[in-house]
Amino acid sequence: MQLKLPFKREEKSSTVREGFGGLIWLRRTWLIGTGTTILYFLIVYLLPILKVISTPIIPFKTAFEGIVCLVPIISGIALSRHQMVQRTPAISTEKEILIVDNEERMTGVCCLEIVSVSSSVFLDENGRPKYNGSMLLAIRAGMNKSVSMAFEAGMLRGDPFLRIFITVTDFDIDTIREILRREATRVEAILLASLNLVELRMLEDDALHNAVFSFTNESEYEEERLSKDHIKDMSLLVLKGNPQVKPTVESSQIGTFLSTILKQNYSASMTCVFSASKPGREKQKLEGKWKSIQSKEKRKEESLRDHAEKKKLITEYEEIQDNVGWFESSVYFIAKSDSSSDDNVSQEGLSGLILSIWGGDNSIKLIPQKMSQKTALKLLTRKHLKRQRLHVSKLVSFVNTPIRKLPVIGHDLAPVFQIPSRESLSDEIEIGDTIFEGRHFSRAGLKIEWLREHVAVLGATGTGKTTLVKHLITQISKKTNIPWWIFDIKGTEYSGLVGQLDDEVVILKPGLDKSFVINLMDPDLENDQSCAYSTFVMLRELLKEKGESSELSPAMEKLLRESILMLAESLDENNSIQSLIDIVTQVATNDRVGKMTSDALLNRLQILCREPLGEILGGGADAIRISNLLGKRVILDLSHVARVGGMEAARLLYNLTAKRIFDNAMKRGIVSGLHHVVVLEEASNLVPESYSRQSSADVTTGESMVLLQRATGQGVIVVSTRPNISSNILANTATKIVFRLPYDSQVGSKFLSLTADQEAYLRSMKRGRALVAVPDTETFEIATKPFIDRYPAITRRDSSLEQKEIDSESILSEVLENKLSESLEKPTPNTLEAEAQTIVFDRVGRLGSHIIAFLASEGMATEQQIRDLISSLDSSAMEDDVSEVIRELVTLGTIDRESLSLVPGGFVYALPGQGLEAIRNVIIEYVSTKLGIELNDSIIRESQTDFPDMIIEDKAVAIIPEHLRASSMNMILGKIQHHMGILRNGISELFVVVRGSVAAAKLREILESNDEYNAVNVVSAFPSSLDSMIESLLQSVSINNSSEKPQVIQNNEDIDLIEAIHEIGPATSRAIQIRLWFGLIQDFVDLSNGQVRWEVLLDFIETTALQSLKGRSAPLTADEGKRALTELLADEVLIALRANAENNLIDVEQGLWIINSSILQKLKEEATSIIENELKKHHSEVSRDHGYYDVCAGNTSYVIFPNQQQLSTLLNLHSNVACRTCKSTQVVCVLTASEYLEDTVVTPGNLIIRTMDDSISTLVV
Repeated sequence: MQLKLPFKREEKSSTVREGFGGLIWLRRTWLIGTGTTILYFLIVYLLPILKVISTPIIPFKTAFEGIVCLVPIISGIALSRHQMVQRTPAISTEKEILIVDNEERMTGVCCLEIVSVSSSVFLDENGRPKYNGSMLLAIRAGMNKSVSMAFEAGMLRGDPFLRIFITVTDFDIDTIREILRREATRVEAILLASLNLVELRMLEDDALHNAVFSFTNESEYEEERLSKDHIKDMSLLVLKGNPQVKPTVESSQIGTFLSTILKQNYSASMTCVFSASKPGREKQKLEGKWKSIQSKEKRKEESLRDHAEKKKLITEYEEIQDNVGWFESSVYFIAKSDSSSDDNVSQEGLSGLILSIWGGDNSIKLIPQKMSQKTALKLLTRKHLKRQRLHVSKLVSFVNTPIRKLPVIGHDLAPVFQIPSRESLSDEIEIGDTIFEGRHFSRAGLKIEWLREHVAVLGATGTGKTTLVKHLITQISKKTNIPWWIFDIKGTEYSGLVGQLDDEVVILKPGLDKSFVINLMDPDLENDQSCAYSTFVMLRELLKEKGESSELSPAMEKLLRESILMLAESLDENNSIQSLIDIVTQVATNDRVGKMTSDALLNRLQILCREPLGEILGGGADAIRISNLLGKRVILDLSHVARVGGMEAARLLYNLTAKRIFDNAMKRGIVSGLHHVVVLEEASNLVPESYSRQSSADVTTGESMVLLQRATGQGVIVVSTRPNISSNILANTATKIVFRLPYDSQVGSKFLSLTADQEAYLRSMKRGRALVAVPDTETFEIATKPFIDRYPAITRRDSSLEQKEIDSESILSEVLENKLSESLEKPTPNTLEAEAQTIVFDRVGRLGSHIIAFLASEGMATEQQIRDLISSLDSSAMEDDVSEVIRELVTLGTIDRESLSLVPGGFVYALPGQGLEAIRNVIIEYVSTKLGIELNDSIIRESQTDFPDMIIEDKAVAIIPEHLRASSMNMILGKIQHHMGILRNGISELFVVVRGSVAAAKLREILESNDEYNAVNVVSAFPSSLDSMIESLLQSVSINNSSEKPQVIQNNEDIDLIEAIHEIGPATSRAIQIRLWFGLIQDFVDLSNGQVRWEVLLDFIETTALQSLKGRSAPLTADEGKRALTELLADEVLIALRANAENNLIDVEQGLWIINSSILQKLKEEATSIIENELKKHHSEVSRDHGYYDVCAGNTSYVIFPNQQQLSTLLNLHSNVACRTCKSTQVVCVLTASEYLEDTVVTPGNLIIRTMDDSISTLVV
């Protein structure tokens, strides 16, 4: 069977449409003819026979009867022929509406997806949980007769979903569109009013198409039809009967259904189709049963069953007594399986789940339904299957929302932030929209005057800080004539502003632009002594920030201060860093101490002399005066300085420039209004918190530059990725805008005065969301808007460096197009135009395309190679940018990342699907390089699975790049056997290289148990292990090629190979040993039935270490084994347990034991039962499992064998009440061993510590 459902609309001619009208008239003719024939038979023949009426006289009776009989027969035959013809419904998607045209009438479908929602369960006045049925009643109240709706819940590709489909059937497409939009708007409003924290989205285009066809096995079809293959291995179950309605405080029925299929990894869905209906005879049936029981009571023949039936009738009548809560409904379930063999299994599992959730005492029936064309069309349009009438009190069992949070659907309860009044905010500078209960509420803005009192913008990388600042600067530029100055550390953050502004923007690039030369000290200042002192203090603080090795001694401080004062007296003659160096040399005394002091000071000042600062601080007549630029709009690009000279050089230039800007602001004096704005991007470079801590007695230079600017009309916007800038600065900013702070939320909470819930929300806010505090308002939440960068057109006057970068991008784009022509489409003019505008939130962009192109041409790359590539192409790219781009490309699946310790950085990057081949190539290259041989066909077998990867003389190397799992061991053994079968006696040894020491140990253990694999050596892909293999290979090469090249390892050399291996990267070797020991120790404990004596385990470590020096396994040391055991105990993978001879709590012999978690759980249950039974002898009431308290009796709670976290919580118990459930005041904690508690630890007064050395009578308090 093939269900022909083409996805493209076929153009219908007017004649075809007229045919549709003829079909309607044909159906009407058949109905009228059939009715006339029946009526004629009654009047002329049946009634006269019954002598009800006399036989009427009909002229031309035979002809009339022939016409009456032929009309329904002919029209019926025509209709039957039309029904026998295979119809081909056409399907089309119009944005948010999917249209199905089956030639007779059209059906439109739209879908609302519930992104997040809270529970629809509430407690009534008696405290009983109930479903919110008012939502369904409100939906029913306005439903059109042509409208039906479907509530669908299920699991698709591992993700749960909740959807509401709206279906409309009509002859006119415009009517369908109008009804669908009206119903969608009405349903959305009802859901928002009925359910808290609900988020909906209208599905469009491909998303709508995939949702509608979710019942099939595929969502994309090469053929434009729905065939039998798309619905195979599917089970369709239709539910009939009255379901049980059983909401609980902890879960709803839909929530239970979703969570269960999620745990069982079922691909299944439940669809409840409902439409408005009139009440039937249900009430009359109940009244009849009631009267029957009453008649029995009158005859005194009633039974207990009748009394129970009366209660049931009253409950049912109360539920359905109104006439407005009735629905026509159809409920069906669809289950998908991977194969036909699993079809019955999944169907049986789903049937059991349905009966357990909706069965109960009520009678429901599951009817398997075959998939036909008619059924497929109904599933597609979400129409009724096997209708039944249900009251809203029953229907709510299928239409409800989960209580527990589920992936994708669950909603975190966000704290509520108050919305400031419109009068307290301003629209002068818009910053975004206020947020109330997760939704946009109103516009939010700042007054320009508030910038005079400074603004702090904080948040993690990529949260939207720079985007907001660019919005602020753009609006300031367009609405005022206020100049501004931006410090751009990365160089690419603010260049997109230029195309947005009509006014001229000056972009300064120190280091790249050779004409950018400034004086060391500002010659415009009148008080040279004050300028000299502030310059000295700033240099001293900056050098101190570099570390203790750069701090100035008192003698060096005196020499530097005197030198700067002398330079200040002759600024007109020389004002450069070289002049300062010369003066330091002149001022220093000629004795030994003076020379040592000057040499040490000059050594610390070398950063000012090296490139690029040495040239930038060159001074002279052509030096740029910062004061001349303060009337313009300037972007200072410090990226080249940071890349060439490091962040210390950029920080020095940052501070020198900022000081001159603020010094010139001080010259303005006290003025009104805002006159200039400075954006301190990466403000921690100017005013870090570390400065204020080290010199808190006197305010630092950076702090004074910012704090003293309010009265001068100088506005400052402080931008930082972390709130580690001066607390004095943060406390004195009038406006604070804080984006997500995952690691420093406590600092943001302090300055925003947040509650604990609000602080937790600050750690997980969405990108583009921020918390804002402005003068005279409480903290509120906003959603910022994206910023579109527009770059100016490149002219001939642009630098050659920029042109070189563009040429490099063109070359890489060409390589990318050639390598990935099958997967990337050619850009169209519209695409190129769209790419000219870059959304700031997309940080992959240009750098990502370079990386992909490089991987396409080279096949693979290390992280350092990627960094070198980006640095050569884009000098403004910072290390953090490259790291973030790599991380996002890996997360999105654009590139693959494979871990391998053979390469610098430990990771190999490749295009999707090429990662394992890259691993293989790296290992082959490493081995061949170490061997000093060239690869050829006789040595390497290129991508052939029938041969090992390398054959060197009489030895072969097979590389397994995949991560080994327990399920894949048989496959690996089969591959090894295959290699051995092909090579036969041609080799003496086969090396199998695997990734991971634990994997190598497990595979080696399997091979050593079988003599068939005596010639097989398992090697982990670590340098030390591979070097050991290479030593063996070198011997083969040396013996067989002694005439061609010198022998690598001479027979007469006394070399300890084990020591040589350990000398190659001792840190790496230790890490490998630790990982090997982890697996060996855990396996030994598991093989010892989960428990082993401490002495036996130590003997095992010593024995294994000695044996590793003789066997072919990797060499191990006993010290590293003991260290691994210590780490396993610290991580609680293994647990120490000490038992004494009188122990009667657990069945363990005397001594110190090491046990695994499963044995610990078993012993804990045993100990808990014994203590519980003992407590029952003394207490009438004993409770179990009160939180993390195992047993509670009287005023005492017991914690048996706690983990480290539980023990830490108990040691910090400062409350008189221990268990919140039973209000106990004392806690007894039973440890597995006394070693888990240090002697110096002070325990709370109501905490009693016991160990296994104590008797059972001592434990029971």
